[in-house]
Amino acid sequence: MVKKFDVICIGAALVDMVSKVARHPSEDDEVFVSEMKILSGGAAANTAVACSKLGLNTAFIGKLGLNDEFAKKIINDFKEASVNINFLKYSEIYNTGSAYVALNSEGDRRIYAHSGAANYLSAQDIKEEEIKKTKIIYLSSLKNIVPFIEASKICKKYNIPVILNPGMLIIEQGFEDIKSLLKLLDILILSENEFKSLLSFPQEQSFSRQSYEEGAQKLKILGIKNIIITLGEKGALLISKDDSQLIETIKIDKVLDTTGAGDAFSAGFIYKFSNNPKIEFNNLINCVKIGNFIAANCIQHLGARYGIPDLNKVKNFEKTLNNKI
Repeated sequence: MVKKFDVICIGAALVDMVSKVARHPSEDDEVFVSEMKILSGGAAANTAVACSKLGLNTAFIGKLGLNDEFAKKIINDFKEASVNINFLKYSEIYNTGSAYVALNSEGDRRIYAHSGAANYLSAQDIKEEEIKKTKIIYLSSLKNIVPFIEASKICKKYNIPVILNPGMLIIEQGFEDIKSLLKLLDILILSENEFKSLLSFPQEQSFSRQSYEEGAQKLKILGIKNIIITLGEKGALLISKDDSQLIETIKIDKVLDTTGAGDAFSAGFIYKFSNNPKIEFNNLINCVKIGNFIAANCIQHLGARYGIPDLNKVKNFEKTLNNKI
């Protein structure tokens, strides 16, 4: 069957109100907002836009409010980025969600998210005739995991790889409550914080490759073929059934905004993976390297979508990888 899309991203599309502050407030404190921007966001939506900018034929599935102003902005921004919106769903009850993002001078962020209509995407909204049209399904950061489970079950039927980048909205529900989703995954992408939270590592524990690999056994037992833990400036740890590799990050001079770094990493990973969607360890190493490259570019700009490099820059970086083989 010829696939219409390289990837369909499923999750939340929100509007982000991004504010710059000198510092984050303490309890019963107040800080001055020096700059505010209103941008389209949502983890899965950010990744969809980035994938499209990287030349992939991309569609998005999520739920918006019906004809509210935030929905109009999101739709217009999807159209400008050439993301297919034919599979969008709409709620007549709930408005489009939003998130307030505060960034300090070091690029550290605090996010307060109201999912709104996005969290009411249902299993009935996931249509088999839509899902089967893609090479890859990407799931991200929706508290309601029911539609994710439904999409993943359809993917099993058509042998479509499923990638999840959960976000804390899913992770904080606890291992046992999300195990039914984890069992359906092919690739799991986690931040270090998410990995520690999911597997009950102390947050103050410093990185230990051996302990992380041992902890990942609990995930591999569920049938997840590959686990990727993004580690910020330390790079990313790729763990498969029989192998693991710590893949170094891309060195940059200054971090401006870490918002969307994980979404950008996922887009870079998907970009490379879509060219050869085989879940093999050696194939995934360069996928992670491209993910690191896209994320490094993203965090040098304000906003989750504005640091995605143009395709020529990405292809030039790919050539350096090929020359090392």
